[in-house]
Amino acid sequence: MNKRLKIVGMLAVMGMFSGCVSSSSTPKPYMGVAVGMAKADEYGVKPKKYVSSIKSYFSTKLTNGALAQYKFAEPKRAYKRKGLAYGGDIDWKGWLVETSVATQNRTGRWLTPKPYLVLFSDEQIVEDILGNTHKLVVKVDK
Repeated sequence: MNKRLKIVGMLAVMGMFSGCVSSSSTPKPYMGVAVGMAKADEYGVKPKKYVSSIKSYFSTKLTNGALAQYKFAEPKRAYKRKGLAYGGDIDWKGWLVETSVATQNRTGRWLTPKPYLVLFSDEQIVEDILGNTHKLVVKVDK
């Protein structure tokens, strides 16, 4: 019985001290805190040829993409986080262009436009995301 009390006591003391270990890394911003204070140049240069870039990008990705009808919004600063399972750090910073693309089916009938979020780093397309929103993408400019 006395031996069990010693073991439990040592485990309790070890548990108390294991929570007191300091971290040498600086705290990372989470959910937009301290990211709004970032410099404008951290997001890169605003894409000027985003219309032609998106059209040529989707012309190879979509069926009849060269004949598609596009609508574009102005580029906005944004960033994308890694998932919380990966630490939640910022994965990408750059410019986001919201666009919708309407294509034709095989019979020539126009389909309902699909919304996309197109992510840019300077003038280069990094990724396209189907939909109006994404849980990990945060728009800095409203």
